[in-house]
Amino acid sequence: LKVPRKSHLASQLGHANQAVLLHHRRSAMDLAEQHEGLTTAELSKLNEAFNLWDKQGQGYIPFNPDFPNLWRSIGQNPTEKELKEIIEACDTAGGHFNIEAFLKICESDNPRYMKDSIRPEQLIEAFKTFDKDGKGALTVGQLRYMMQCMGDKLDDQEADDFIAFVLKSKPEDSDEIPYEDIVDALMEKDPRNV
Repeated sequence: LKVPRKSHLASQLGHANQAVLLHHRRSAMDLAEQHEGLTTAELSKLNEAFNLWDKQGQGYIPFNPDFPNLWRSIGQNPTEKELKEIIEACDTAGGHFNIEAFLKICESDNPRYMKDSIRPEQLIEAFKTFDKDGKGALTVGQLRYMMQCMGDKLDDQEADDFIAFVLKSKPEDSDEIPYEDIVDALMEKDPRNV
């Protein structure tokens, strides 16, 4: 029985690693050509996330329960209703999806499933529109009105939870909450997507 030398084994492993890297580079280039609506960086991030959730390495993932977790892992913050809509519209393979289906969901413009992350400056500008006095602060009543009467409306419990979270940022000697403090607290809680 002839035992291979360590240098021969290392060389063989090096060739195998190079082949794997070449395959991944070629795969990334193929994906970029097929998915022009996504940047190379986005494709890389999405491909990596998909591979992390493809725990068996089979090339597909079950919509339930893994899609919501995968979707959140890429910085999305969907409601249960949005998740249900995505799954109902995109489940064409009997409860599973592959990387191609996932990337089509991500690049879809009609309907647009993937939301852009919110930058702190955007939140501050949104709060400023309700700051009629220009003091840099809002009352609890103003915040509750914003959360329950405008845009994606929160229900009573969600609004109560948000107000409780926001009150942690309120100075003790004031009835108003500086909205820059609110934004800082929100970004600290989830810097990827508020």
